Order: sequence, then C-alpha cells, then structure tokens
Amino acid sequence: MLPTIAGLGIVAVLLIGPVPAVLSRAEWVQREPRAVLVLWQALGLAGGLAAVGAVLAAALAPLGSSLPAAAAAYWRGGDLDGFHLFLLGAAVGLLGWLLTMTAVSSWKATRVRSRQRELVDLVSTPWPNRVSPARPTGAGARLIEHPAAAAYCLPGPSSRVVITTGALSLLDADELDAVLAHEHAHLAERHDLLLLPFAAWSDAMFGLAGTQRVRTAVAQLVEMLADDRACLGRDRAVLAAALARVGVAGAGGTPSGALGSTDLAVLPRVRRLLEPPAPSLLLRSVSYAAALVTITVPFWALLVPLAVH
Repeated sequence: MLPTIAGLGIVAVLLIGPVPAVLSRAEWVQREPRAVLVLWQALGLAGGLAAVGAVLAAALAPLGSSLPAAAAAYWRGGDLDGFHLFLLGAAVGLLGWLLTMTAVSSWKATRVRSRQRELVDLVSTPWPNRVSPARPTGAGARLIEHPAAAAYCLPGPSSRVVITTGALSLLDADELDAVLAHEHAHLAERHDLLLLPFAAWSDAMFGLAGTQRVRTAVAQLVEMLADDRACLGRDRAVLAAALARVGVAGAGGTPSGALGSTDLAVLPRVRRLLEPPAPSLLLRSVSYAAALVTITVPFWALLVPLAVH
C-alpha cells in the first residue's frame, strides 16, 4: 500500500501548507467568493481526511493492498506488530482530536453567543419602531447606548442584530439600512456555520500562523458574501460609504462570537463595492471543479485497491 500512503501524505502536506498559503493571498478570489468558500471547505475536509488516511493506511499496510481490504482483514483477526499498532492508535487519536475540537469549538461558540445575547438584552433597547426594508418582520435590531460606532450580529436560534448610538450618529437612513441588511445577510445564510470548521481547525493546530491566515481569509470572503447580498436592490456606494464611516470611526468593539460589518478588511471591501470585479464563469467553474477533485482524490486513494505493495 506504499503508493496509497505516499499519495495521501503528499496530498495532506499540500492541502495543509502550500495550497492554503497561496489561496489565502490570491486577489482573484474576490470575484467569486461563494465558489471559493466551497473550495476552502473542500481543502479543509480533504486535508484532514488525507492526514488521517495516510497514518491509517500505514498502520494497516501489512494486511492488504487497499484500506477496505486491510481493514476487513484486521477485523477478521489480522495481526499487527507493535509499530503498526502504534500507528493505528495515532490515526484513531488524530481523527478523535479533530472531531473533538470541532465539537468543542461548536460548544464554545454556542455558549459565548448565548451569554452575549443575554448581555445585549440587558443593556439594549428595541430599535427602531418603524419597519426597515433591510430587516425581515419580527427580526428587529437592538440599540446600545455607546459612543463607539459598531454594528454586529449574534447568530444562533435566537439571533440578534445590534447597533450602537455611535453608529446612528454617523449614518444616514439609507446607509443604516444597508448595514442592517449586511448583518441580516450573515444570519440568513448562517455564515457562522461556514466559519466554524476553520475555527476548529485553527484550535486543533494550536493557533499556528498558517491556520490563522486561513481563518482570516475565509472570514473576509464571508464578509464579501454579506456585502453582495446586502447590495441586492441597493446602490453599492451606499454600503461602501457606511463601511468607510464606521471603519474610520473604529468599530473595533465587536464582542466575541459576533459577526461585525467592519471587523475585517474594510478598505479592500470598500474598493470592491465601488469597483465591483466582473463575475467570472470560468473562475467559478474551476473553483467548483477543483473542490470536487480535492474531495475525490483522498477517497479514491483510500478505497481503490493498488497492486503495488
């Protein structure tokens, strides 16, 4: 099973290191943020699968020419020496670690957001009395008396959109509606769930610089998705002006667990709103195809029997 082990090892190294590093610095991703987010998810899933699969294949290599055959042989009572049993334990441990960190990150995020919602309800008041076109019925924003300009949302089953009096003093009615639409876009598309696996991966890798860079790159794409949805039926310059005003004023006070409209890459997003890049069917198709191939390769390597041992 040597080709399987080597192939999975190479794939894991590429998907954990060089490929994310290159993609996180690419500027063309702004043209098709949704497709690139799918690619990011595929890279993360395939990288973890390849890493676990490489160790597992090495552990069971003496028992078969493919992982299914070797696993079946082990299940039937096949013997492994101490070294291969150690590798088997390492593979199971690595898989358990990744799953555990995903569960822990989910629990942390849920707990933090629940506490923040309770705090927001204590210190805020409903706003406004009028119906905003940016806000679905029954999903009113909450107003906090604070001089710092900030607007953010707290995702979850009982979501909140929060805005400060500092932001109200900076924005006109159209700009305010655009900012609220941005926050409701986060909630409607459950962008918090898109970010969760990357937060878990960063935690699992102990916050290494590479994983933090990936986490930031994905979060920036999520903000661009919310920008695009907020601008449906609106002048993009309105949201650009709102982001610039709040960003220059220093929003910076978004609490842990929240998604804030001006937390990340305000200037590139303002530039993108004012000079929107042309959508590219080619880039979109290539991104989706690359995501499909990225997911398929580890599965193929694990499941297809190889004649070479």
